[in-house]
Amino acid sequence: MKSLFPEKYHSYIYYFSLIILVIGMPLSKFMMSISQLIMFGNWVLEGNLKNKFIQFLNNKPAVILSSLLILHFIGLIYTSNFADAFLDIKIKIPLFALPLIISTSPSLSEKIFNSILKLFIAAVIFGTIISTLILLDVIHRPIVDIRGISIFISHIRFALLICVAVFISGYFVYLSKGKYYKIMWAVIILWLITSLILMESLTGVIILSITLFVMMIYKISTAKKTMLKYGVLILIMVGIFFVCSSISKMINERNINIETVDYNKLDKYTSHGNLYAYSATTKLTENGHLIWIYFCESELIESWNKRSALKYTSKDNKGNPMSYTLVRFLTSKGLRKDADAVASLSDEEIKSIERGVPNVNYQSISNIKGRIYETMWEIDLYKNTGDANGHSLTQRFEYWKVALSIIKENILFGVGTGDVQNSFDKKYVQMKSKLAPEWRLHSHNQYLSIAVAFGLTGLAWFLITLFYPMVKLKLTFDYLYITFFIISLVSFFTEDTLETQAGVTFYGFLNSFLLFARQKRK
Repeated sequence: MKSLFPEKYHSYIYYFSLIILVIGMPLSKFMMSISQLIMFGNWVLEGNLKNKFIQFLNNKPAVILSSLLILHFIGLIYTSNFADAFLDIKIKIPLFALPLIISTSPSLSEKIFNSILKLFIAAVIFGTIISTLILLDVIHRPIVDIRGISIFISHIRFALLICVAVFISGYFVYLSKGKYYKIMWAVIILWLITSLILMESLTGVIILSITLFVMMIYKISTAKKTMLKYGVLILIMVGIFFVCSSISKMINERNINIETVDYNKLDKYTSHGNLYAYSATTKLTENGHLIWIYFCESELIESWNKRSALKYTSKDNKGNPMSYTLVRFLTSKGLRKDADAVASLSDEEIKSIERGVPNVNYQSISNIKGRIYETMWEIDLYKNTGDANGHSLTQRFEYWKVALSIIKENILFGVGTGDVQNSFDKKYVQMKSKLAPEWRLHSHNQYLSIAVAFGLTGLAWFLITLFYPMVKLKLTFDYLYITFFIISLVSFFTEDTLETQAGVTFYGFLNSFLLFARQKRK
């Protein structure tokens, strides 16, 4: 079949679809979808489909990359839940379609390729500006927690796009010839990193740091100038020292001032004559103060319900028990857990507790130190009680344990494309997990997710689809590709990146674009 339109028009439509896609990734799920439909429709109408498929089949890296979707079709053979299976395949169609289309479309000139990358960065910057305006309440929008400032896509996916944009901006620092252009791109990098911190995205900051660390190690290994090697090495050592010392300081702040009490000498009654309850076995603290002393729940219920529309027995805006958030907040102030303590709270503190803030020191909507502190507290709680409900990191510990147990029972071929959720549901019950039903999710680890569905056989193939295209095309030292590749690999450890539309588009498009879209470089 031949096209009815001149070839140049199809090229323009292809460029247009790429532009819509890179703008849509950080800003609009609709734009992500419509751009891919335009891209596919243009590809079909362009004609020469037979030659395109032959070209595609001769491109082994593109075939291997797209074969991940084929793995999901193979998994239909032994699945029982076809509804979930076909939904999963529908989400992952771009993993096949994008390598097929981009690898068989005309290569982009360096100018057009770079222009599309710049539009991507501009879209990410626009997203960070909107998030910042929401954070500063310039744009009025109710915020439960810091995640609420990412309004276009999930904050995790947005953080990954910011990380990619940081390193692409570094690429343009290198390419720019004028001093002022280099300064402009350096300022953009600084702004993007600041945005990650404002978002309290620990995942994003860690991924960015790991990628930067790997690239600096590479620079040391390839640098010919001795002074440059030592300079980069010193930067790495200073960075590691700063991170370790900061975390150590926070741990010491939490542990050094833990109060010691003689339970026999504590007051037994509140000022209203009600009996206090104590727990000598639980040593959890807030700002050094023991949580489960001077606790009078009857007074807390009555006094809190008078001051808040969110009842004591309900949940806060983050989905955690209101009672627990209140108790932790009062403890962090060094107050007893009684009517007098609740009466002493300001209206602003009441709102913070309703929002799910458990510590008086971290009421700011954006506080990376508070996020780190809360993560350490989650780990302490998990170690002491085994309770991970509502806590992102320790819930992952539970997800990973359940996933590994499922894999052990289906080690070669997994449970099939559609039976992942059913298998998790059954295993949570078998293992008597303390997670509430609403928190019983998938593994939040892409490697484990693949192994659950397709066993170690499928995991091995997944790893081949990751590494083969890069090695075959000799892009292991290509700056743009390798930085994206590291970001993707690391994100797979803490997220089911390929289980959502935004995650699939992030990986499927950027992977194909950086592998196949450019004209061959020298």
